[in-house]
Amino acid sequence: MATNEVKQRNWAGIVLVILGLAFLLRNLHLLPLPGVFFSWKALLIVIGIVGISLGKKEGLVPLLIGALFIFIYDILGLYYFSFRDLWPLALVIVGIAILMRHRSSSNNIQTDSNEIDGMALFSGVEKQVTSNQFEGGKVTAIFGGIDVDLRAATLSNQNNVVDLFTLFGGTEFRIPADWTVNMSQLTVLFGSFEDKRNIANTQTDPNKVLYIKGLILFGGGEISN
Repeated sequence: MATNEVKQRNWAGIVLVILGLAFLLRNLHLLPLPGVFFSWKALLIVIGIVGISLGKKEGLVPLLIGALFIFIYDILGLYYFSFRDLWPLALVIVGIAILMRHRSSSNNIQTDSNEIDGMALFSGVEKQVTSNQFEGGKVTAIFGGIDVDLRAATLSNQNNVVDLFTLFGGTEFRIPADWTVNMSQLTVLFGSFEDKRNIANTQTDPNKVLYIKGLILFGGGEISN
């Protein structure tokens, strides 16, 4: 694991420890701070800071949401706005995030494209890639599941990277047994991601490396063959 990545995880751990201690001391009435520091708005900001400290640009979204609501409620004092009035902003933000990640997306079962752009939003999606120069791409699962079958694909000679984002969803990659999978840049928070391939009697090829990076939040995934 790279030194920079270790530092990122250490900082994330420190932030979570401090947050837990702060809530504990407040519950014991030993930390007299204003309530805004322990509100859901502050929690969003902390989640955003943790995400950014892990090098995930998606962490900017909860940070901005938390800061926006603190500005509206606690600085401007516009208390006549309730969360029920403003919750559609969450849909706008999720929509913008989807548009930024996927300029075009298709649920076709089979594709020979060199890059995958798959998304499962409140649904299940299956992708079978048959490219002979597969370079990676983007895979997103939000309240849904996506199955990516790469067993008929051949890796390119480039730096082959799949950028994965999972939120309350699941992802499965079916990958040839002789591929080497590098997950050192994949961050998993409140979830799991495992390589469950049966490769005990298979010699992996060091020239066939697929990098899976990104963020899994309240979700899961696995690699199989």
